[in-house]
Amino acid sequence: MEKGVIGIDIGGTNTVIGIFNHELELLDKVSIPTLKPYFPKKTSNPEEFFDLIEVEVSALAEKNDYKNKIKCVGIGVPGKVNPNKGIVIRAVNLGYEEVPFASEMEKRLGVPVFIDNDVRNYARGEALAGSGKGADNLICITLGTGMAAAVMINGQMVTGSDYYAGELGHDPVPGANYLCNCGKIGCLETIASASGISRLAQEAIQSGDQTILKSNDGTITSKDVYLACLQNDQVALGIFDYVGKTLAEKLLTATFLLNPEAIIIGGGAASAGKFILEPIQDIFVQHYDNSELPKLVIGSLGDSAGLIGSAHLAVAEFEQNNN
Repeated sequence: MEKGVIGIDIGGTNTVIGIFNHELELLDKVSIPTLKPYFPKKTSNPEEFFDLIEVEVSALAEKNDYKNKIKCVGIGVPGKVNPNKGIVIRAVNLGYEEVPFASEMEKRLGVPVFIDNDVRNYARGEALAGSGKGADNLICITLGTGMAAAVMINGQMVTGSDYYAGELGHDPVPGANYLCNCGKIGCLETIASASGISRLAQEAIQSGDQTILKSNDGTITSKDVYLACLQNDQVALGIFDYVGKTLAEKLLTATFLLNPEAIIIGGGAASAGKFILEPIQDIFVQHYDNSELPKLVIGSLGDSAGLIGSAHLAVAEFEQNNN
């Protein structure tokens, strides 16, 4: 009997669940809210969210004629993840600490579950089927509720000595004084993220800057700032220029260290396209003295990248454990 595979990509705001056939072709997907009623308090047992995932996975499997025909599940979780033990050590934007994610989901789903950091799974997806296809050395950045990175060297994902590799979002920015969810002041993700862009726009309005963003009702999103850029709003353009150049300074250091073929930008704020890419490119042209600049691109798979990476992770781990 041919069995399917589930890939799950957990974000700070939404979670996407996808179902794949035995050839790892994406058949269907659904987006659900990432439940975190305990946030900003910490929890080791996000039970309500576990239960919601169970319900949605079961419904998706049944809808696609895969009821009781799922082989394994792969999940990407934002934060510090120990994939060998299946534990989310810490996820500051979710309020997780020492969460036995894999074992809890195995109890509910009845099949093997494998987890890793969400951006590492995103990078796997883009390397296999997206903007990083064919690259053995790359850096992936996602700009969503928070900001994170993943690094692939010679075709191998880098996890670090205790699974913290890629947490560039918590590198401090000189002069920045915004409080991060991790408890520190001035982390990169307080600027280079969708939530950071939103906050910068709100601050510009409160300071009296002349911008069409004033006409927006309610909370201003990074998409609102992008749409204002399309109308040549100077405040909106200035926000993305600042965010891009601030991010570029950190990426430049990583690029000198790692010499990647490609740098892939994903996440919700990546939809800004050239408005986020051009400031980064400007910094690299000015300061990177290698003859070849890394290819700087927006991820091409959208929210499917994390699903694809999660599904491939699950199958690889499942086959290794059963050989």
